[in-house]
Amino acid sequence: MVAPVFWPVHRAIARGTVQELVAKGGRGSGKSSFISLCILTMLMRDPRASAVIYRKVGDTLRDTVYEQMVWAVEKLGVSAYWQRKTSPMELQCPATGQKILFRGADKAEKSKGLKAPNGGYFRFLWFEELTEFDGMADVRTIKASVLRGTESRRAVTFYSYNPPMSAQNWVNGEALQEVPGRRKHHSDYRQMPPEWLGE
Repeated sequence: MVAPVFWPVHRAIARGTVQELVAKGGRGSGKSSFISLCILTMLMRDPRASAVIYRKVGDTLRDTVYEQMVWAVEKLGVSAYWQRKTSPMELQCPATGQKILFRGADKAEKSKGLKAPNGGYFRFLWFEELTEFDGMADVRTIKASVLRGTESRRAVTFYSYNPPMSAQNWVNGEALQEVPGRRKHHSDYRQMPPEWLGE
């Protein structure tokens, strides 16, 4: 279910050598599919871990990242283990109490005091469509609030985005930064198995 272009980064995340993944790619690049499968499989191996997924605007969550995670649940054949809720928007594993939460950064105050269920911790953060955010300072503020109390070496933050139209977009500069524990990945539709995308 994971395209070969993502195999090396998948292994690195599983080994615990990646704390941040910057995933760049346009339509059909497989980045969102990979991230959703990666988060879900690793959550199911760690019953104390939960995840939070962000878009800049909360109204865009349901038709994008929420549906993407539902796709991953169905693709892996684990629908019996994950309950779907839309108010509040979340996926929950009743057996462990784990949750996958969905939040909009347009209401950043809702991230303050966010607590992982059942005494667990947030191990995964995903900022989808990073170019929509106002800058890395906003992202770091959210990250610091959510991951408070989580060992930094255990947490993984995913940043995914389409290549921005403007060369001046702040994401281009951020992607050039060398940060310990950060891995960069660029994929496009040509690296996907042809049968996945069709003509």
